[in-house]
Amino acid sequence: VTVELPLVQLLRDIITRWDTVYYMVRRLHEMHPAIEHFLAMPVNRDLAKHRMTDMEWSVLLDVQVVLEIPHAVQQTMLSDTNLVLTGSISAFEIFMTSWERLAERHPRLKGWIDVGLGWANQYYSQMDLTKAYVITMGK
Repeated sequence: VTVELPLVQLLRDIITRWDTVYYMVRRLHEMHPAIEHFLAMPVNRDLAKHRMTDMEWSVLLDVQVVLEIPHAVQQTMLSDTNLVLTGSISAFEIFMTSWERLAERHPRLKGWIDVGLGWANQYYSQMDLTKAYVITMGK
């Protein structure tokens, strides 16, 4: 049996830890057929006990869905060569609002999202206290 997968590069840790997790979870899903094939081989019988259950794969997919929002916002910000502070603030607000909507539509994700929003709200509160924030909002 041949399992066809796209050629990919090894992932390495990056500065934003959550983005590393996003990339690794996404890659794990891409590699799922190959992992299953590998674990099904008789020579790997002793490793088969570590096979992920359908529920574990589902939870991983949920993690990927939650992390897609900050990932997309970050990619948008990185692709904008003329990004100004006001743009980054509105992008941050869009990210938080998108997470809130996702939690409303998918209550099973709310626990994870609430933890992330707690950190985001702390960061946002700090932005309120900076002079740069006040100046950009006044323009």
